[in-house]
Amino acid sequence: MELRCQRQKPGAAVRLLQERSHDLVRTFKERVLQDIIDRSVTAHLGLHRKPGTSLRSPWSCPACGPRLGSELRRNGHYRRRPLVCEGTISLRIPQLLCSGCGKSVPFTHPLLPRRKRLWLDLDQEIAQLYLEGCSYRASRRLLERRTRSTLGLMTVWRSIQRTAKGPHAPAKRPPAKYLALDEVYHKVNGKPRWFLSVRVQDETGGKHWVGSVLSPDRTQKAWTDALVELGISRYNPPFAVISDGDQAIEGAVAMALPGVRTQRCTWHLKHNAAEWINERYSRDADEGQRRGLMAAVHAIVDAPDIEQRKASLAVLAVDFSWLAGRLEKVLERIPPKDAAHPVRTNNLMERGFREMRRRTRPMDGFGSDEGAGNFNLLWMFKENARINGRDYLSEILP
Repeated sequence: MELRCQRQKPGAAVRLLQERSHDLVRTFKERVLQDIIDRSVTAHLGLHRKPGTSLRSPWSCPACGPRLGSELRRNGHYRRRPLVCEGTISLRIPQLLCSGCGKSVPFTHPLLPRRKRLWLDLDQEIAQLYLEGCSYRASRRLLERRTRSTLGLMTVWRSIQRTAKGPHAPAKRPPAKYLALDEVYHKVNGKPRWFLSVRVQDETGGKHWVGSVLSPDRTQKAWTDALVELGISRYNPPFAVISDGDQAIEGAVAMALPGVRTQRCTWHLKHNAAEWINERYSRDADEGQRRGLMAAVHAIVDAPDIEQRKASLAVLAVDFSWLAGRLEKVLERIPPKDAAHPVRTNNLMERGFREMRRRTRPMDGFGSDEGAGNFNLLWMFKENARINGRDYLSEILP
């Protein structure tokens, strides 16, 4: 390193240090895993040329079933070369025989899944790169440079799918106070699909995704099936369901969650009111009229109590009955702006979908429904942990 620094090549010196540190870490992982393997076999089969223990071993004979340590014996080793983040390591895997039938007993260990080239640390690295925004190709390039080995795109893809299907350990969630419902559009194999999604907020302001259901449409039946599949009925009232005013969502809530209070988003109402006003007063000379009517809409929607809202509507109806009539139909499901109703918009969903689109915008859709569902599941785990200040890898890959 000193010689390279003398030649004014600090970048080469840094790369040399990184290569040597990678070699040390790779050797350390190889030795630790080999020691774990040897200890596991010795704990059940005893030392060489000595009888095994009477404890039940974690290995099962294909013909005889579970075996005691004394019913197994060693039969040499074979080499296995898994790929870790620092490169390829070489492990001596013991071959076991059943003393009863003489058949081979496969050696298994939680740290060494069978028929798997990539070791578990690479699965974590791939999941982290993909969820942080890297494509499959970018993840492959970064990992090939780090591991100094070749990786196929399908290898990276399969790792993500296995991670999504594996066991997870999400954190416990406090009771929900608000449930927000909305859908987000994706393309799957060139065809339109919608994730019918549910996100909740608790009394302390904490937010988390409950789940999503991939659907070819967003009808009332589709939403009803989604609410049943996600088990929303376990969120016992009192809570409020917030939506953007979609009739399909409100009809599904009335059917699947009878008696639950529904709210409409105030932002969407104000947006619709602005469009109504622009349609009627579209000239440039009507700018003052548009501003005045929108100020009245804000005052009515954000009134601190129902009585003040009714009084403001009555004043508006004197000269603008067309606008007051439209507002009155919708305001029945919009609570006043007071301390008892701190959440009055569907920003709970809109903000969450904005984060999702940042990740999916560069992607040209998904190849299959299963792939889309697996991505959505991992992304929700990641967002739930990130928003609440937790490490998402420990929940995705416990």
